[in-house]
Amino acid sequence: MAKDLKYSVLLDIYGGMLTEKQREMMELYYNDDLSLSEIADNCGISRQGVRDSIKRGEESLNELEEKVGVTRMMKEYDDKLSFVTSQCDEIIQDCRTYTTTKSVIEKLERVKKVIGG
Repeated sequence: MAKDLKYSVLLDIYGGMLTEKQREMMELYYNDDLSLSEIADNCGISRQGVRDSIKRGEESLNELEEKVGVTRMMKEYDDKLSFVTSQCDEIIQDCRTYTTTKSVIEKLERVKKVIGG
């Protein structure tokens, strides 16, 4: 079973909504980097039981993300912030080179449009 580290992020966000057993297994697997066999030994259950618990937890996290979309919103926020930052850099450069006010106004209008203003 290959580890998809997006589940570590999803676990941080939605972990409280999993069963205690799912959360524990997933934290050991994704955050503590234990193997299925190590988790099985530590918890006194079969390797297959650990795998099943982790798979159910992954399915639950995927469903939660699909419905709530916190990581999607974070990505959109990061994209907007990157855009605003790049526009600010361009505006600063324009001001340093004494370009026209029109150029600065156009960039500020684009920033306002992206952030919904």
